[in-house]
Amino acid sequence: MKKTGYYAFALLMAAVVAIESAPRPVGADGDGTAESRPIRLYSTASGPIGKVAMSFSSRSALAINGRVVQGEHVLWGGELVQAPANRSVRVSFDSIGQVTLARGAVARFATARGEVGGTSSPVLVASLVAGDIRVRLEPDAGAFVKAAESSFAASRGASFQVGLDEEGRAALDTFSGEVSPEQQPTQRKYLVRPVGLGSNVSVRVRATRQIQVQVTDENDKPVPDLPVIFLLGGGGGQFAGALTGGTSVSVTTNAQGIASTTFTAGPSTGSNTISATVEATRDSWSGTINVVQAGFWTLRNRLMVMGAAAAAVGAGVAVSAAGGDDESLTPIPPPEVRP
Repeated sequence: MKKTGYYAFALLMAAVVAIESAPRPVGADGDGTAESRPIRLYSTASGPIGKVAMSFSSRSALAINGRVVQGEHVLWGGELVQAPANRSVRVSFDSIGQVTLARGAVARFATARGEVGGTSSPVLVASLVAGDIRVRLEPDAGAFVKAAESSFAASRGASFQVGLDEEGRAALDTFSGEVSPEQQPTQRKYLVRPVGLGSNVSVRVRATRQIQVQVTDENDKPVPDLPVIFLLGGGGGQFAGALTGGTSVSVTTNAQGIASTTFTAGPSTGSNTISATVEATRDSWSGTINVVQAGFWTLRNRLMVMGAAAAAVGAGVAVSAAGGDDESLTPIPPPEVRP
């Protein structure tokens, strides 16, 4: 049986700290109501936690940990799920309910057992990276969702939507049940800067380009061991290590606070957006990748032109020398080659 991944474990531990450090809600009579008590997580799920499916005939690209998948895919906990840019995706969780990722949304999921309203219940734990997710819980299941710098705890059977706007701020819409924001401890602020890049990056068709960002803290000191998520828009290309169409990848910063990935351009020219975000924060860098034609002066063409020019020079010398001693030697210049 496959074990829950590192990220799922880290996500659950962060949820435990955040939820248990929040003050207990107080009702009008001064006591916390049964459903308003904070969720307390005390065990993680083992084995598969749910599944997501895409039809083989679909041209849409669903990515799991940056790899495109088709058909039914089992989730074990901690995977980074990215919906296609042109359609939403529904994820089913055993004994918990369903989550619908809007077009282009990115989220990480895990499950646990916890205490919701004083009753032991299965709990969905989610970290929203981009876009919107809509959650519909089973009558006996609760949820904890972290989006950027905000966190939300949902009562059993609740139905709600959490989204991130263009500035990375979280928004909540509750359709049924109770969903309450949780008080968060002060979070560290990070600065994400590109390394050796500007806001516009040029890459030739079918070529590769290394993309690096450095994460520093408020004192401009590099921060190691932070998960950084690189995301591409819908303009083509993919990250190294991903199958066709892989447009998301999670990378941990090294001792210098640098997270690195490699972008591979597709066969067509065009522009694509790219972003690098410290997971579970609003701290990010974004830019544009421009895929351009290779042009005439590639290495192969340079070698061919140089060879042709050298051959032409040799032919000119040979023709001049064949005229005899009493004839003036007029070297024949090499042909002028224009791209």
